[in-house]
Amino acid sequence: MLKELHLNAYAKVNLALNVLGPRDDGFHEVETVLHTIDLHDAVTLREREEGIEVRTDSPAVPQDARNMVVKAAQVLRDTFGVQRGVEIEIRKGIPVASGLGGGSSDAAITLMGLVQMWKIRLNGRGLLSLAASLGSDVPFFVEGGAALARGRGERVSWLPTLPTTWMVLARPRVEISTAWAYGNLDLSSVGARPDAAAVVEAMRREDLRGVGRLLGNVFEDLLVRTHPVVGDLKRRILAGEAYGASLSGTGPTVFGLMANEAAARKTAEDLAALPDVEVLVSRTFAEER
Repeated sequence: MLKELHLNAYAKVNLALNVLGPRDDGFHEVETVLHTIDLHDAVTLREREEGIEVRTDSPAVPQDARNMVVKAAQVLRDTFGVQRGVEIEIRKGIPVASGLGGGSSDAAITLMGLVQMWKIRLNGRGLLSLAASLGSDVPFFVEGGAALARGRGERVSWLPTLPTTWMVLARPRVEISTAWAYGNLDLSSVGARPDAAAVVEAMRREDLRGVGRLLGNVFEDLLVRTHPVVGDLKRRILAGEAYGASLSGTGPTVFGLMANEAAARKTAEDLAALPDVEVLVSRTFAEER
């Protein structure tokens, strides 16, 4: 009897994101504090006799080898000589190309699900190594929760998660590619850089106000200059009962850490009146593994 697994792939926000400079391998050296939130994609894995097939409810998600879930399945087949195939169904809850890590999270949960489905013997270090081969954020999503990530994002140090904190997420309908953001980031003209170490210390103290004050993203000035709506969304979020607000990833989503659920929903209601902005309410989240 063929197996079927139903899994959730959770989104993330960057509480701090700093870029230190280019690397010899073509990537950039980064320092970022990541935290998963309860916004998620639903991923179903169905074993099949052969091949890798992707089904999705979003026309913006590629269904071929450009999708990292295909790469995740293929690297396991190639590395461990697996002959069986899989159908991967993705129902999107995380906005596509939003800076919230949906593609990386889908790849991580597919990797872990197929290790289980195909009964592959793989220790934690081996799993993280395969995850790193797929993409910079994928190792973080293997565990989720909260972490400080360095290198190109593959060197992960786990952190205590925040107490449940409500947030607003506002994604303007502008297209930002990661390649464009890094290509146009002028590190010599960056103003105040986020202090990842200070964010980590505030998290260890469970100081939500401190975390909110310290939120920062080195890409924010670039996006505000090129897409002023990003700055407008941040100002509107901060006008509510927010501990702080920032850009997630290379954008364009702006998120705010809110004082409580009521504040999050009131701010979301205000933002929803704006044209061409997708607004979601979520909260920090860490799955028991």
